[in-house]
Amino acid sequence: MIIVKNDPAKVEMDLAAGVFGCPACGGRMARWGWARLRWLRGEAGPVEVRPRRGRCVSCLVTQVLLPDMALGRRVDAVAVIGRALMAAAAGAGHRRVAARVDRPASTVRGWLRRFRLVAVRVAAHFTAWALRLDPNLASVAPAGSQVADAVEAVGVAARAASLRLGPRSGWSWASALTAGRLLSNTNSPWPAP
Repeated sequence: MIIVKNDPAKVEMDLAAGVFGCPACGGRMARWGWARLRWLRGEAGPVEVRPRRGRCVSCLVTQVLLPDMALGRRVDAVAVIGRALMAAAAGAGHRRVAARVDRPASTVRGWLRRFRLVAVRVAAHFTAWALRLDPNLASVAPAGSQVADAVEAVGVAARAASLRLGPRSGWSWASALTAGRLLSNTNSPWPAP
């Protein structure tokens, strides 16, 4: 899976120009049909997404080019999940967070459990990205808990990425900088900064 900006026309142009590299071998990705139609639960309602597929011209491996508004294997948009994580970082429990983002409590509880398990890794990962994108950045200040520290690191890295690479929402950067695996249930590594 490759995370791309949520701009289908730009994705088409980049595929035609050979901009995307294969995660498996580094070869050039070319057009290769479409992934299945998906519906994400966005902040304002359902969002239809039909991601492009690409195929490496060298090793012939195919990849889904998932828009940065999504996370892998999650039905909710990353902005909704991000709002939930920010509320939890501020001290809200899963039921209050679920009411705030209008999602089932069991879904939000799963997000928060997973995020708590990887919060230290998230904080380290995004702090490394922030320092790589802005070498003059002061250290990221502790925010009071592991979840709050991780959310703060995401915000600092997103700001540094937007300043250096161009504007994008903070949680879209979180999707891009983890290759869509921010809440992945596997221990597969995220892209190195």
